[in-house]
Amino acid sequence: MPTVHSQGVEIFYRDEGSGPAVLLIHGHTLDGRIFDDAISCLLEAGFRVLRPDLRGHGRSRRPPQGYHWSHHATDMAAVLDDAGLKDAVVAGFSLGGGVAMEMAVTMPERVRALALLSPVLPDRPFEEAFMNNLRDVARTARKEGIRKAMEGPWLLSPLFEASFRRPEVQEKARLIIMDFPGAEYLAEARDEIHREWKLPDRLKEIGVPTRVLVGEKEMPGFRAFAEEAAEEIPGAKLDDVPDAGHLWPLEDPERVCQVLRDLMELN
Repeated sequence: MPTVHSQGVEIFYRDEGSGPAVLLIHGHTLDGRIFDDAISCLLEAGFRVLRPDLRGHGRSRRPPQGYHWSHHATDMAAVLDDAGLKDAVVAGFSLGGGVAMEMAVTMPERVRALALLSPVLPDRPFEEAFMNNLRDVARTARKEGIRKAMEGPWLLSPLFEASFRRPEVQEKARLIIMDFPGAEYLAEARDEIHREWKLPDRLKEIGVPTRVLVGEKEMPGFRAFAEEAAEEIPGAKLDDVPDAGHLWPLEDPERVCQVLRDLMELN
């Protein structure tokens, strides 16, 4: 599988199939394998599918310092360049949704259409229940190591509760999460990005076909992110994924394939 150097960091990605390109961006503590169950459908639909591992995740390298949405977006552009692509339909899940919006605002020429799958909304705060969980994860990582943090507070996160009612979803997610190398929890310094604008204030600049999907049983704060994105992005459409939690791409991978087919038909 190919790798590309971006801003001094080696980024790993999977490149499968041929045809119109889709870029799938995973969420926090995950990697490109979160989309494994959707791949056969996407390839049968005639897509070329790129699945990078974000810096600090999966098989990509972990820089010593923390990093920002803009670092991830620049890395994704480097992946497109390395694959010889001018643009792609970009689908981002959770953290990856925030990266996808960052790309659509700061490098719109790289984004042909946008699928936001239970997205994080950059520059908006998380709800308190989720923030408390993240604090527990960070404390455990520093005191007992990243593996203890993952198998302890992170796998018990309220973010996953609804999805983990399905044992097969819990097992698939656990296998990926336990490979998480630590990323920003082990960073030796903060990132150095300073900017005056906030991404939610620029969502109206996004001018490509956009679909926003959120699990019916999603946490309230993440539902609010999805609703705000759908309201602010011109022409965006918001849909629920029935009977699903945050990890709905594992619960209903066919829905991932369907939304990307729908978006491609609009281009």
